[in-house]
Parts: sequence; structure tokens; C-alpha cells
Amino acid sequence: MKILITGSTGMLGSECREVFSRDHEVICPAKDDMDIISWDVVIEKLGEISPDVIINCAGFTDMKACETEDFTVRKINVEGPRNLAQASARFGCKMVHISCGHVFDGKKGMPQPYFEDDPPHPISAYGISKLESETAVRGNSPDYIIVRSNCLYGIKGRNLVKSILAEAVTRKKRPLRVPEEQFASPTWAYRLALQIKTLVEKEGRGTYHLTAGGYCSRLEFARYLLKALRLKTPVEPCGLRDLNYPFAVPANCLLENRLSKKHGLNVMVDWKKDLSSFLRKYGKQLLKEARAA
Repeated sequence: MKILITGSTGMLGSECREVFSRDHEVICPAKDDMDIISWDVVIEKLGEISPDVIINCAGFTDMKACETEDFTVRKINVEGPRNLAQASARFGCKMVHISCGHVFDGKKGMPQPYFEDDPPHPISAYGISKLESETAVRGNSPDYIIVRSNCLYGIKGRNLVKSILAEAVTRKKRPLRVPEEQFASPTWAYRLALQIKTLVEKEGRGTYHLTAGGYCSRLEFARYLLKALRLKTPVEPCGLRDLNYPFAVPANCLLENRLSKKHGLNVMVDWKKDLSSFLRKYGKQLLKEARAA
């Protein structure tokens, strides 16, 4: 298959590029070569490339900036996916779009997860934009896969692993304060790319929740991460409100991979197993980058 990936230099896009390249022809245009918010450019490029599948990993993910930069957020997170979905319909190719669990309000009682058919109710500008992007894809592409995941980490881009390490190496003996009341299934971007490849090759269709197995609080995750890398920075619990985020954050971010499991397509593994593999491969590099920063 010929696979077109937008946002291919980001955390998930770079992993999709590596994974799909093993068995397929992959085309990864630079942002300047294919600006997804321009309808004319999208149509021109897809006409030239004629892909079998479009994987849209591009997105505006700065949750703080989303609260104040509505115009930019809507252009990238809503109009871009709509352009790609309409173009996929015109050229008869599959559309894969990356969304997230922030389309839910996180008020479900723990440890109950959210399922694919649960009614969404975003509580942040970022979550609203992702829900609108889903609507744009469903309404314009007859053959789509919408992927909802949460708490992604990888060697590229900003993520929770890197932010925790950046604070830990600078604080040293001063405690790192981490919320104990937010729960998720930390998911390795590489594993998610493998899962997306499986869905594409097996002709999956619809909306899928795709996260690692098991779950933890952010506090547990931070302690596990620092212990694995032998960092002795103390970690103390706090509440989400104590962090004074300028945006609302769901407390329960658990997603159940019900549809992929039902169809025998689930390749996700337990979060501890994947995090251990990730740290064996990249632990030294992560620490070096954190200390240099």
C-alpha cells in the first residue's frame, strides 16, 4: 500500500513512519509542502500522490495555548482533518485520524473506563477541538479509522516522561509534586503505531480506543519511572487543583480497547512492560537530554 503520513516528524508520526515503512511505501510530505489547512494544496497533493491510506498525525496539542488561540486550534485540529477527510472521499482512500481521550470529561467513577460508544463531553478547548475533528472526519470520509489514545510518550516530541525527568534532574533533593487523582494507561507511541498498522492492514473501520493495558495514577507512574532510571528525587502527592492548570483536566482518562479486542486485533500490552522496554532502549538518551536542558 501507499501510505501518506501528515505530522510525520512528531512523536507518533515518526513512529508510524518507521513501522509502516517496513512493509509499505510511505510518503511523508513536509508541512511546507502540504499544508493541511489549505484545501487547494491538499487536493493538489493527493492528486499527485494517489495514496491508499492517509494517516493524520498532525495536530495542535498545547493544551494551555488551546485556551487562548482558538483560530489556530480550529485551523489545525478541525479544518485540517476536514480537508483530508473530504479529499480521502474524493480520491477513494482510507482516512486514519488521531484523536484522544480528552473528548470525555473524566467524571466516570474509577476504575470504570470509557468505551468507544460512550457519549463524549469535553471540558477543555483542546478536548472540544478533538471532538470536532472526529465529527469532521465521520461526516466527510466513508472509510475512516478514528484512534483515541491517552498519555502518549516516545523519544520525540514533548510528553509526560520527558517532563517528569526534566523536573527530577533539576530538583534533585527537593520533592517533585505529582497528582495522585488522575488515572490513565501510559502508552508508548511505537506500540500505538504497531496497532494502527494492524488495523489498516486488517481493514478496520470506525472509532477505536487504543491504549496500553492496565492503568496507574500519574503519581505511581512518576515513581515507577524514576525508580527504573535510578533517580532518587523524592516524589510527593498533590491534587490536580494544586498545579493551577489554566485548563480543565479529566481525572479518569481510562479507555477500554473494546472494539479491537472484539475483532481480535488488539496488540497493546501492559503499560509497565512497554515502559520498561522503552527505558531499556532510550533511558540513557532521555537522561542525557534532561540534564542538558
